[in-house]
Amino acid sequence: MPLLRSELSSSHVAEHLSALTEKVDEIAQRAGVSAVARLDLETTLAALPWPSRRRLRLVLESARVGTGDKAVGEAVAVMLALSADVWARTPPPGESDRGGSQG
Repeated sequence: MPLLRSELSSSHVAEHLSALTEKVDEIAQRAGVSAVARLDLETTLAALPWPSRRRLRLVLESARVGTGDKAVGEAVAVMLALSADVWARTPPPGESDRGGSQG
């Protein structure tokens, strides 16, 4: 996924992406996601249960709205796009297990 075009240094944006990745891992740990399911960012995002996905989205949106730093804003935009892509392809754990048994 390419970074958004800007005059920002890619290393500055990468630093913020690294910090956001740590936040994703922290949220996943709190949600009880196993270390094996947190080996990389995409698998961590896919392993998040629905409430943690919602929480992460709120954290990211809050960071996006609350910053004046363009590098932070760009890093958040990249993380929001990646999480949306992963979540569109991967239902939260347990969702596919329930199937039609809700009721």
